Amino acid sequence: MKSIQSRHRDKIAASKKKGMWMGGNVPLGYDASEGRLVINPVEAETVRHIFALYREFGCVRRVKEEADRLGLQTKRRVAASGIERGGKPFSRGHLYKLLSNPIYAGQIVHKGQLYLGQHPALIDDETWTAVRDRLAANAGDHRHKVKSAEPSLLAGLLVDTRGERLTPSHAVKKGRRYRYYVSASLITEAGTDRAQGQRLAAREIEEAVITILVDALSSPARLLDWFGTSDMSGDQTRKMLARAARMVAALIGSPEQRSPTIRALVEQVTVHEQTIIIKVRRGPLLDTPMSSALNAPSDGAIELSAAVSIKRRGVGTKLVLLDAQHNHPARCDPALVKAIARGRAWFDELVTGRARSLQELAKRDGISRRYIRRLVGLAFLSPQLVEAILHGRQPVELTATRLAELDLPLDWAEQHRLLTT
Repeated sequence: MKSIQSRHRDKIAASKKKGMWMGGNVPLGYDASEGRLVINPVEAETVRHIFALYREFGCVRRVKEEADRLGLQTKRRVAASGIERGGKPFSRGHLYKLLSNPIYAGQIVHKGQLYLGQHPALIDDETWTAVRDRLAANAGDHRHKVKSAEPSLLAGLLVDTRGERLTPSHAVKKGRRYRYYVSASLITEAGTDRAQGQRLAAREIEEAVITILVDALSSPARLLDWFGTSDMSGDQTRKMLARAARMVAALIGSPEQRSPTIRALVEQVTVHEQTIIIKVRRGPLLDTPMSSALNAPSDGAIELSAAVSIKRRGVGTKLVLLDAQHNHPARCDPALVKAIARGRAWFDELVTGRARSLQELAKRDGISRRYIRRLVGLAFLSPQLVEAILHGRQPVELTATRLAELDLPLDWAEQHRLLTT
């Protein structure tokens, strides 16, 4: 029988052996040299970029879209026969496998156990942990969504032109669930000649309302115009703008963040043939507790309106939010808007002392100091550029990733030359 010391030596030897590359396909980012993995610098940048994209978007689908736009490709391999394989756009499955591969954190898996490899890591521990946790959380969210119905964000808030409430409904076609908001008369008088009203695709109307709110709350000029400054101190004004920035971050965040914000902020949404009108409560922006805001009277409610195009499509209708200045569909990039909102919120925390340092913010939010430093700089982004981004008029190549990687000049004219040419 082996002694404890002997078994310990065997375990160490086995661990070292696992660190050697014993065959199989060499992963993207590495080359094989004398039985070991060595970094391939060009491919390593692709791997790091994919991890950075996932930390930004938190969604493999969005990562694939951006990777395709950037022309990122899988590893090229040449078989013994001389046939070249790979060098193709990433599939979502390939991205999942890459993002969950511990080899990029310097580890090796053998028989279900993790061992420290002898190859260099491509991804730092902080990034690896953040991505691993986000993948696990998203997998849990997906399982939860499969078991439960997707929540209707605007339930109880939507009315049609006649003032009739639209209630959540859904239909299942070929195993896929479609959500709608339907006028009450289309349900109670279905099959009769009296049935009138609207049947709106839930995702379209929800995204339109969120876009309108984010547009308004991201504009300091509009906020100051709503409330005026004569009855507000400088400190009150600053706090109001900070609350608006936090609401923007919540509205473009997770469903758990969006729902309470919508409930507190929105009193009613009226859908007309060519316009959406949103009644917004003032209380939440003036630091009224959310529970009180829900019961606040509508006197003095702020009304936001936006042009829409509503066209009949089968039994329902297709709703498209229009850019009021150019009368074309708005193509707002949620990732860009989120980057600006987060940057402003972090900047406000730093200047008010609620956060003492970038390190404190990085530790709290699970994001690198470098990324926070980049986004804080967006607090000084030109108002014209911010407005263009909110209305989806930014250049197509201006993504959140590119914006976060740039060292933005403070001069607004220089920003325009850098970002629009």
